[in-house]
Amino acid sequence: MLTVMHQSLVETLRKRLLVAAGGLTFLFLLLFFLFLRWVGKPPDIADYAYAEGLTYLYLGLFAAYVMTALFAVLIFVASVSAEIDDGTLLAVLPRPIRRFQVLLGKWVGLGLVVLVYVSILFFGIVLIDQARFGSITGGPMSILAAYGDFLLEGLLVGTVTLLGSTLTATMTNGIVVSSAVLIAFLGGSLQQLGSLTNPGPAFAVIGWTTSLLIPTDALYRRALFQLLGSHAYPGALVGAGPFGAIHPPGEGMVLYSILYMAGMLMLAVWNFGVRDL
Repeated sequence: MLTVMHQSLVETLRKRLLVAAGGLTFLFLLLFFLFLRWVGKPPDIADYAYAEGLTYLYLGLFAAYVMTALFAVLIFVASVSAEIDDGTLLAVLPRPIRRFQVLLGKWVGLGLVVLVYVSILFFGIVLIDQARFGSITGGPMSILAAYGDFLLEGLLVGTVTLLGSTLTATMTNGIVVSSAVLIAFLGGSLQQLGSLTNPGPAFAVIGWTTSLLIPTDALYRRALFQLLGSHAYPGALVGAGPFGAIHPPGEGMVLYSILYMAGMLMLAVWNFGVRDL
């Protein structure tokens, strides 16, 4: 398994996709830094700088949520299906190595790539925002808790994509998983709007249903809540509207996400084990 993990890392580093994604991420962080640099100095009004800094932090973290999901899809989408199409796996599997070792090795290797990407993107956004507006979070532990939610989101999307790679063609897999993440965000946004406008329980049901189907949006909302901790002023999570976390998911959703990811990984291992190559 360690050999497959190492090989997956080496192959990923050789891909131009990773270079392009890294370059675009660096460009995004640079533009985010310049944007905040040119916004202008906040007026000397109580809590104004905090509210402005929080607004731009939410803007950056929403972009990080989308970019993390897309990066995980792109990294994992061809991990199995493409190697089946070009015959690479036929040369590897006859060796004394089991199929589950191949799949788990790929998951660990590509998961490490996602970990590095999420770390650079998340901490880059938070540090740039804090350098401009000062500390607006609940402290180091709150930042680490939010980072954990973002990392779990990336690994969860990657695991679902890995399962899809054992089931269907590369392009179909990418479209389905990306659409599922978008639907989860729309469902979560409806739930947040429902909390603001109180139109009835329908929006809440939609939000919870999409979160159960794929809990990426729930992890994003929880990360926003965790990031502020007890440092938030009243209404901080409400002011962001559908992009905020008026009623963030509890710790049970984190546990559900971990079990969900483990279940998807086990299903991927089983399906790859019985698939006819």
